Amino acid sequence: MAYLLSKENFSKIGEFIYRKSGIYLEEDKHYEKLAKYIDKRSAELGFDNFRKYFFKLRFDDKEGAEFQELMNAITVNETYFFREKDQFEVLVNRILPELHKTMPSSRPLRILSSPCSTGEEPYSIILHIVEEGSVVEQRDIEVVGIDIDSTVIEKAKAAKYTERSVHAIPKNILNKWFKKKSLGYELGEELQGTVDFQVANVFDKTQMRKLGKFDVIFSRNMLIYFDDASRKEVAMTFYDMLNPGGYVLLGHAEYMSRIVSVFKAKKIDNTLIYQK
Repeated sequence: MAYLLSKENFSKIGEFIYRKSGIYLEEDKHYEKLAKYIDKRSAELGFDNFRKYFFKLRFDDKEGAEFQELMNAITVNETYFFREKDQFEVLVNRILPELHKTMPSSRPLRILSSPCSTGEEPYSIILHIVEEGSVVEQRDIEVVGIDIDSTVIEKAKAAKYTERSVHAIPKNILNKWFKKKSLGYELGEELQGTVDFQVANVFDKTQMRKLGKFDVIFSRNMLIYFDDASRKEVAMTFYDMLNPGGYVLLGHAEYMSRIVSVFKAKKIDNTLIYQK
């Protein structure tokens, strides 16, 4: 099948995507998916060649809506509740009590989930916080979830999940905080709205600054999609966004010490965390 996107033009749009998002697309892995999307989107826009589509993407996308559509199509959002749950336990048992003691009592503790996908990670954070109870009873805790994909942000706000998404939640917690529906589960009204979900690109410095400062940043299994330069840029963005003494938690296959040397690595109960 002949696609509008040639192999030569794949490198052009791949470079454009990389500069805008930090995501590096490999031709052998991503060409067909991207080519199919461009054919579909060009047909919707009435374009008969790649040049017209690429022109719109680069020069006629003032609000960024077209690039957002492209990001929604190519990003992967595979997650479930309580994934790598040992990190959530370290958060509520060690990190939050420590921060509660050392940080000024007048301000809330702030946690960022980046990327948050359809909400499973930030809501897992909320569930562990409310189940543990002690810190949240003594001070405000704010959780913010960001993702470059606007579609998953809308799903996160809806807080409706499949059986697969909730399979790792203990039954007593599932029954306590979720409502069983015909096609899955819905987060209970008590917890809906407890996460501030926003569309944001980690490479957009203006967007990231507007989010403010944080005490804990979860960024699991995102950096593996970037090259070394992009990983370093994001790591330093997170460093700048953290309050002094704050922490970053990465996926188990990611190591901050291989990216930048500004964080202090700590190991708690076989979980690596990184402190500013």
